[in-house]
Amino acid sequence: MVLLGLIVWGSWLYLSTVLHNRGWWKSSPERQSARYVAFARAFVAVATRFRGGLIKLGQVASLRVDVIPEPITDELARLQDRVAPHPWEEIAEQIRRELGGSWDRHFAAFEREPLASASLGQVHRAQSREGRELAVKVLYPAIERSVAIDLAMTRLALTVLNWVSQADLLQVYRELRESLLGEMDYIREGRAAEEIARNLSRDSELWPHLRIPAIEWKTTSRRVLSMEFIEGVKINDLQAVGRQDVEIDDLVRWSSRAFLNMMFRDGFFHCDPHPGNLLVTPDGRLGIIDFGMNKRIAPEVLEGMRRNVIATVQRDAAGYADSLIALAVVQPRDRQAVMELAELSFSPEYFNLTPQELADLDFAEYFKRMRGNMKKIRGFQLPDGIVMWSRAFSLLYGLSVELAPGLRPLDIIGPYVIAFLASPESNTASAEASNGESG
Repeated sequence: MVLLGLIVWGSWLYLSTVLHNRGWWKSSPERQSARYVAFARAFVAVATRFRGGLIKLGQVASLRVDVIPEPITDELARLQDRVAPHPWEEIAEQIRRELGGSWDRHFAAFEREPLASASLGQVHRAQSREGRELAVKVLYPAIERSVAIDLAMTRLALTVLNWVSQADLLQVYRELRESLLGEMDYIREGRAAEEIARNLSRDSELWPHLRIPAIEWKTTSRRVLSMEFIEGVKINDLQAVGRQDVEIDDLVRWSSRAFLNMMFRDGFFHCDPHPGNLLVTPDGRLGIIDFGMNKRIAPEVLEGMRRNVIATVQRDAAGYADSLIALAVVQPRDRQAVMELAELSFSPEYFNLTPQELADLDFAEYFKRMRGNMKKIRGFQLPDGIVMWSRAFSLLYGLSVELAPGLRPLDIIGPYVIAFLASPESNTASAEASNGESG
């Protein structure tokens, strides 16, 4: 009943927004924003109380700033994916079902108290039969059923609202579902960690400064993930980092370079570069953990983004519209409307930029402005990959500003932006050249 009440409340809120945007019902921006915040806070309270998939669903939904009002996404982003741990007996039984036999058949030691517990599963320290130190993530036994119910309720709500929505809310649902189910597939997560490690190892100057956990496949299944245990402190624990033989500016450079390689060069990236996923090891290396939230962005999407930014810089309305059509952000029928809107909304600060000004381009702010303008076009919707990509870029930028205020983040990011905006053929070469310059 509580969930049904939230659905009814959210549906009315969404409908009132649509009616307001179409001029059929008027409400002050302040009053509408207050309604958004009240609803979001109620959702956060319910999700925190009932846990399950609601916390993760809220966190994933907070990324969809293209279809959800910003006051709501700001509140949802505050959801903490930390819950009380489940009993040891549940975890031991899940291991028995997944791996066959009791835990001591597969591990030499297994700590009963978890290192961390989140909405979908929890992590324990263990030791393999061969003596390797492991971190073992175990999916909660009943969580898949809970998530299925939450997703079914979400689909019901979005199906109803899709009749009045400008964006395709069922596509949003499919993307939410893909993200949630992907995070509950630990084989997928293990393969993502290995692929990212292979990709980053191509940067011979950067790789010696990184640690990515190796996967212990003998004791890994879809619901149990065994990986190398990485000893370390969070990158934003400056007091503890200060005791290590490493400079915080160097750590910020290495983390930025690693994620920029993933995002600009490889097109497959870890979506969540927040401090909890970045560890500083005792030997001063940067450990990257938790690869459950990952995204592959197609080359044609990156190319469409590149063309869109260039069209904005050159004030090319036709090129701007064509790039959005190629990205499926708008439909071909809206080309003329997009061109007219582009002519009105091109910002002077993006016009006729010098190479240095191009290097200073803040992609998070750029896509925020584009969303604000394009919401006036019926059917506008950013591809899922761009939402995750721009969010990761924003987190990376914020991390640099927070931890190394004396370091200009754009000095690190700039060469990648320049390479990205160059011709597609030169992207890889330019990125590799910039790596050499910043190493």
